[in-house]
Amino acid sequence: METNTKVLRLGDDINTDDIIPAKRCTTADPEYLKQYAFEHLIGEGTLLSYEQIEAGRNFGCGSSRENAPIAIKAAGIKKVCAQSFAEIFYRNSINIGLPLEILSQPVNNPVIETIVRAGGLIPFNHKRQKGEISVPKSSTPTRAMTMAEKLLARASSNAYVQPGETVFVKVDLAMSHDAVAAPVAEVFYQNFGEAAKVWDANRVVLVADHFIQVNEVRVDPKATSLYSKMVEFADSQGCHLLDVVSPGEAAGICHVLLPEKGFIHPGMIVAGTDSHTCTYGAFGCFSTGVGTTDMANIFAMGDMWVRVPPTLLFKLEGTLPQYITAKDIILFILGKIGCDGAAGKVMEFRGSIIDRMPMEERMTLSNMAIECGAMCGLIAPDETTRQYVQNSGQDLFEEIGSDPDASYEEIYQFDLSDLEPQIACPPKPDCVIGISQLGEIPITKAFIGSCTGGKLFDLAQAAEVLENRRIAPGVSLFIVPASFEVRQKAEKLGYMQIFEAAGATVLKSGCGACINAGLGILGKEETGVYATNRNFKGRSGDPTAKNYLASPRVVAISAVEGKISSRLSAERNIKENTK
Repeated sequence: METNTKVLRLGDDINTDDIIPAKRCTTADPEYLKQYAFEHLIGEGTLLSYEQIEAGRNFGCGSSRENAPIAIKAAGIKKVCAQSFAEIFYRNSINIGLPLEILSQPVNNPVIETIVRAGGLIPFNHKRQKGEISVPKSSTPTRAMTMAEKLLARASSNAYVQPGETVFVKVDLAMSHDAVAAPVAEVFYQNFGEAAKVWDANRVVLVADHFIQVNEVRVDPKATSLYSKMVEFADSQGCHLLDVVSPGEAAGICHVLLPEKGFIHPGMIVAGTDSHTCTYGAFGCFSTGVGTTDMANIFAMGDMWVRVPPTLLFKLEGTLPQYITAKDIILFILGKIGCDGAAGKVMEFRGSIIDRMPMEERMTLSNMAIECGAMCGLIAPDETTRQYVQNSGQDLFEEIGSDPDASYEEIYQFDLSDLEPQIACPPKPDCVIGISQLGEIPITKAFIGSCTGGKLFDLAQAAEVLENRRIAPGVSLFIVPASFEVRQKAEKLGYMQIFEAAGATVLKSGCGACINAGLGILGKEETGVYATNRNFKGRSGDPTAKNYLASPRVVAISAVEGKISSRLSAERNIKENTK
């Protein structure tokens, strides 16, 4: 390194909301993004005076938004050096030609080196299309494989694969949403021709959910433009569009909506322009988040490159105490292994607790595998999976499980019989403690929604708490059904009447406050408890606010008590039926 190079030095777990806040991501314009890179850490426009970044572990964790490396590259950064990178950020940077250096473990991977030498993924694939480059077959010998390895081997037409090698896998389903689909379409047309068609329109699903409510909290015409361009692309390509059902109301949040509508079944390879695409691992799919350039190339080629990840096995045993949920379990695991404990790996869940866990709870577990840095959170299909998938209209699918003698990088065994409610304290999802250790934390806002906390199972938890009770004075509780179908079912079950009587505000379906793009966001210096999946600085509101993560039940109880709590102790909040 040259001595006169101006270096920005950062620590561990620098997340994508640190790099470029979500509220700035209604455009992919590099000239705009570079002005706001690291604005919450070093100030607006400050990155422009640096040439290189040096950081610790897990740089770029969080979202799959390619806006993060785009902002860094546009600001003139010549290289990002880190002890390790989050896998999706690493892929996105390689794809757009942002130079990276892994300080702890230099990469020696012929396929990735070829992509880099070609100038990025798009030039590489242009050479593939011309027959100038071919992807070599795996030379991995016969071996026992994990579920993830078997899924990737089959999808790459290899008999066997092993961790560390790079393969190109055929994609069974590609998903994008209104925050990213328009930039994907732009990259797709620019690089593969204005008349280009996606490789298989029936395998592409576009969803309106992320920024469709942003104008309820701030004026942002760019968000409206993103949505319109997505609809235009869906119409021109003839792919599936899960659109709004009324002004500002999504048919559903993508990760709840796709399984609900029958797009997901065991054995698939699923790519989505959202880091929580790992949700579908609950169905026995290898599903992972990708960036804009990756998705544009998937649209053209029907495949994507994947570094075969090692697998961590989590054996969850015992009998869960009453009211302990999947959210508590994944927060507990986060507290044990940290935000980079599964970085670039797969988390495979099994055990007696998984066997008894309903499908919606399994989805929560897999959804938050990305908060541990994992590419995917896998659960082997069983009768619970089959019943859900068949009820959503799928009858033909292949179930793939790990070989009995498969090799795991590490095996974790947890007896959760004594688990108490878990709380993730700001500013990271792995700052986890048991609620008995928390102390007195008064709140002003509570939020039950998102792909993690807005499913019917989640709303049932909230309704059980809120029936015949009122929200504490000075507290606002927002409840967001994760899909229109969830809302309809909740209405039939009487949950909506319970929420209204308790003083909660039920919002339209959509991502909303989870991504700082709808009602329920935190204002300056506010403290809230949310049933969402991330509590990064500025993620769900003002960067001065404090956001705690908890299960929907704990969020509901906290809204009644006026402080973060798992115990209903205030009798004054119980309505007197005689009045």
